[in-house]
Amino acid sequence: MSALGLYVHIPFCPQICPYCAFASLTGGEDQYERYVEAVCTELRAVSKTCAARVFETVFFGGGTPSKLEPDQLERIMAAAAQSFGLAAGAEITLEANPGTADFAKFKGFRDAGFNRLSIGVQSFADESLKTLGRVHSAAEAEKAYQVGRETGFDNINLDFIFGVPGSPWSHWLDSLERIVALAPEHVSTYGLTIEEGTVLAERLRQGRWKPVDEEMDARVYEEAVARLTEAGYEHYEVSNFARPARRSRHNWACWMGEEYVGVGLSAHSFLGGVRRWNKRGLQEYIEAVEQGGAPGAGCETIDVSTAFRERLWMGLRTCAGVELSLEQGLALAGHHRFKELEEEDYVELAGITLRLTPRGFALADALGIELLDLLEGDRASVSGQKAACNKE
Repeated sequence: MSALGLYVHIPFCPQICPYCAFASLTGGEDQYERYVEAVCTELRAVSKTCAARVFETVFFGGGTPSKLEPDQLERIMAAAAQSFGLAAGAEITLEANPGTADFAKFKGFRDAGFNRLSIGVQSFADESLKTLGRVHSAAEAEKAYQVGRETGFDNINLDFIFGVPGSPWSHWLDSLERIVALAPEHVSTYGLTIEEGTVLAERLRQGRWKPVDEEMDARVYEEAVARLTEAGYEHYEVSNFARPARRSRHNWACWMGEEYVGVGLSAHSFLGGVRRWNKRGLQEYIEAVEQGGAPGAGCETIDVSTAFRERLWMGLRTCAGVELSLEQGLALAGHHRFKELEEEDYVELAGITLRLTPRGFALADALGIELLDLLEGDRASVSGQKAACNKE
């Protein structure tokens, strides 16, 4: 039986970052208990509609899951275990912001069964953190990492954002040096993007924000790849690097098209070829569950054509690439444009396995669109599989 993952969305956050497009909100402390109970209720309801399966991976994302107390998250874990079951050795990840780092709290999370910690550092330069709207300092970020170690987490991911306008080249180099010195098991690096509905998008429209140019963006990305691979990290996905055997199992399963259950505000699920997503309003979600209804906001059936497009799009972002049919492989190998991409060292075709080269990773989105164009003869749109995987 294939792996099954669980994503739990915790929307509460100490601040809304100007680049964040996820469903999150500040305050709401008086709703924590109702929300936890609603998530537990949703888990029990979903289990009644699924064949017997156990969770191989669990990922608590947000928002800031570490805003809640360990016993509250432990209750959600208990509901997951009772409703579905947890596989032996399941990977159980908790996202945390540095500002929520507290020894007793982190120890409580570890005791509750979380065995992987993902810390949203974003930068080890205070000026860059301020530009990003973060409320923690570089010192607090490093302290959060140390607290994670002291409380028994031996599998830690650190998230970073590059391409921060106005930040000097030295800031990125310093952050990379600190990453290598701290030696986390996993590192995620993302270029700063402007999503619709965010504060940054509004600033851009008003002329108050100017993104980093593409050439500089490529330069800082290439530096991250060089430094981290030299330090022994496997560059296994466009934005992700891992020590041996420390890939994010949860996200890898999503990229490989495995099924997952999503519970909580705005969470997505993918089961039986159908993608579903929940309501984004906190009260709307809680009240729907409390009244015995489903909190879903919509769904789509993934047909064969869409499934192939998503599999190609996601697979090309990974070191595994994607397997084509023999007919597709032959057609691609014979296309003059594909031969040009091979000669430019952007792609490789080994038998029927199509991969991007390390050079191609830097242009993954553009190459994905072009390769779809070559295979299908049109620029077919790729639906929201990317959103189903988490931030790392």
